Amino acid sequence: MTVINTQIDTLVIGAGQAGIAMSEHLTRLGIPHLVLEKNRIAEAWRSGRWDSLVANGPAWHDRFPGLEFSQADPDSFIPKEEVANYFTEYARKFEAPVKTGVEVKSVIRNHGRPGFTVETSDGTVEARHIVAATGPFQRPIVPPIAPKEDRLYQIHSAAYKKPATAACRRRSGGRRGFLRGTNCR
Repeated sequence: MTVINTQIDTLVIGAGQAGIAMSEHLTRLGIPHLVLEKNRIAEAWRSGRWDSLVANGPAWHDRFPGLEFSQADPDSFIPKEEVANYFTEYARKFEAPVKTGVEVKSVIRNHGRPGFTVETSDGTVEARHIVAATGPFQRPIVPPIAPKEDRLYQIHSAAYKKPATAACRRRSGGRRGFLRGTNCR
């Protein structure tokens, strides 16, 4: 494990779609920066979504500047694993300064001097600027209006992976149901 003890102009927290896009812009502008990601690049696309997820738009539309989806029909909707691989490939293309496997523990604004002190699982980073690219909808919320009946099996969309999983069938007693909304914050 390499211990981080550094000062940097900009620290980007998160190496998903927004974090990689920000890193590309900072690189193009010549701004020294570091991207920290607690998992792999674009991990939420790999493990935090349902199995059949595809990109919202066709490949010709849902891409970053300067890199097409390899071996994809421009009008196709790209599966989530290929989207995650694309973000990884894009980061490699411009040599993004990404450190994976590093969790940010705290970000504290410095007093009496500009910037922030960031404690991570690998050490301390002093950064003049912080970009929080950790993604939306990190905390599932079940509204109090949801019925709390034993006969009704409920699963939040954040925990949904695929229909008719053995665990869902077992817990629901074979009952049918539907999935509605994400209601995450």
